[in-house]
Amino acid sequence: MYSPLTLATKYIGYRINASNGKGHGIHSPFVFDFVEKVLNDKIAYAEYSEAERLRKKLLADQTPVPMEDYGAGSTSGRASKSVSQIAKVSAKSAKYAQLLFRIARFYRPHYILELGTSLGVSSAYLGLADKTSAMVTGEGNYAVATIAKNNFDSLG
Repeated sequence: MYSPLTLATKYIGYRINASNGKGHGIHSPFVFDFVEKVLNDKIAYAEYSEAERLRKKLLADQTPVPMEDYGAGSTSGRASKSVSQIAKVSAKSAKYAQLLFRIARFYRPHYILELGTSLGVSSAYLGLADKTSAMVTGEGNYAVATIAKNNFDSLG
């Protein structure tokens, strides 16, 4: 077991000597391309703002939504939650949703399958990445799925 001082020293040494953060030293052209065009891409795509407007709208929505327990043992104990509460807990952060967007834009898949759509924030990012992709999403709670469908319809 290392002491906190030893761990800090090792971490600082790692940060100084680490060299693959920008993709240099990666031999595979495929992996290098992925690192350069997906992981290190700092472009603020216009689609980000469209999806973030949806997130902002959902975070401000206090409409109650009935929650259903499908036997997974939910510990919340509530019969309903607000759209805002659901969005805070289940929506991917902007950082990871934008990573999903860049991955979908890089690979340009013909089909996308998302399970556990929730309110559709991640789905919005995936759908906006390549509008020619066919997307199939699934959400177990009918009330939440209805909200997600309305969100998809509003995005086009």
